[in-house]
Amino acid sequence: MIESRELPKCPVCQARFRESSNCPRCGADLRPLMTLIARAYGLRLDANRALQANDFERACKLACQAQALCSTPKGEDLRLLSSWLLVDKSLELQHLLGDEAKPA
Repeated sequence: MIESRELPKCPVCQARFRESSNCPRCGADLRPLMTLIARAYGLRLDANRALQANDFERACKLACQAQALCSTPKGEDLRLLSSWLLVDKSLELQHLLGDEAKPA
């Protein structure tokens, strides 16, 4: 799921997140953080599925939403890839439309 170097820290004391509902150091309630992480993870899974379906616009939107909730290095890679593919597809479409507009 999440690599250890990507794990968030407790917002109260900055202790490493251990995937328990309370911080092991200060006891803060981490359930809201866990909810955001799980939601971001689900959005990234959906973005991956959208990429596989060549729906680059949806993939980009989902990856951006995931990064806004819980930014990770791999999530940023997914956002960049989907953005690049979306722009590439748009440029390809413009090129094809431009070729059709030229007189024969």
